[in-house]
Amino acid sequence: MRKTRILPALAAATLVAACGVQPTGVVPAGPGPSIRATSGAKGLGGTTLYFVSEGRVIPVTRPSESYISAEGAITMLLKGPTEREAAQGLTTFIPPGLDRIAVYPGDPSSLALPFSVRKFSNQAINQLICTVIAATTATGRAPNSPGVNVISPNEEVYFQSCKAD
Repeated sequence: MRKTRILPALAAATLVAACGVQPTGVVPAGPGPSIRATSGAKGLGGTTLYFVSEGRVIPVTRPSESYISAEGAITMLLKGPTEREAAQGLTTFIPPGLDRIAVYPGDPSSLALPFSVRKFSNQAINQLICTVIAATTATGRAPNSPGVNVISPNEEVYFQSCKAD
């Protein structure tokens, strides 16, 4: 009998306690979540390249009909943004005149530069690193390593992960 008196008393106490909660207005928390494909050919039938917008390295997905290798993605990146991408404010910080950058598969992949890494800005290195990682991930076999080895002509090796927005 005692239990039957306690339950209604607890329920009444809970309701009375809840009455002290004051309502609040809408609290702004920024933009809602979004999904952007950075997985190249597996994502939206495209290849993900990284360009610079307002000083930040960001992914850009270009349509492609089939898988593009990491070296192929780097070749596309070296050509710079398309006219449409440039009109949207995208640019590249990769120095002009680079013909080819070699990409070697592995875990981690390696990126061989034609001259010292010191000649590249942080944005330029990140454009290259992030593009290689996106192309490698597009194979469906994501590497265990979170970055890429960057090899300079003097055979110095730097390890760097993708630092993009």
